[in-house]
Amino acid sequence: MTIKLSFCFFVAACCLLLAALCYAEILERVVAYVNNTVITLTEFRKEAQRSRKTLDKVSDSEIINSMINRILLLQEAKQMRLEAPDDDKLVQEYIDIKIKSAIIIREEDIERFYSENSERFKGQNYLAVRDQIEKYLSELETNKRLKEQIAELRAKSDIKIQLGT
Repeated sequence: MTIKLSFCFFVAACCLLLAALCYAEILERVVAYVNNTVITLTEFRKEAQRSRKTLDKVSDSEIINSMINRILLLQEAKQMRLEAPDDDKLVQEYIDIKIKSAIIIREEDIERFYSENSERFKGQNYLAVRDQIEKYLSELETNKRLKEQIAELRAKSDIKIQLGT
C-alpha cells in the first residue's frame, strides 16, 4: 500500500511539474485582420498613443479604421510593385500615381471658386491667388477620390475587427 501511495504522490508531483512547465501566457492579441495581415494589440496601442498626441478626441474605432485603410493602401502599392524607403512614402507614392495623376483642375473651376469666394481673398487679384486655389481644389478632389478608392478596397477585402478592449 505504501508503494501505491508513493506512486500516486510521484504521479501527482510529475503532473504538477509538467503543468508548471507547460504554462502558457498570451503575449499578444490580434485586434484586426486585413486580408492576410494582422493588427496586434501592441500595434494598435502604439498608434492610439501617437494619434491622441495630435488629435484630442479620436475614438478607438477611428484609429483601427485608419490603420486598416493604411494597410489596404500598402497592399495595393505592393501589388503595383511600387517601391519606397518606408511605408509612409510608399502610401504617398501610391496616392500620387493612382489618384493625383488623374486629377485635372480646369481653369474655369479655379475662376468659379475665386468668384464664389472672393471675400476669402481680401481684395487680392485672381493671379495672386490662382495657384493657391488650384492646390486647394486639387487636395479636395484627391481626398474625395481617396475616400472612394478606400471604399472600393474595403468592399473587396476580408476585414475582421476584434477590438473589444
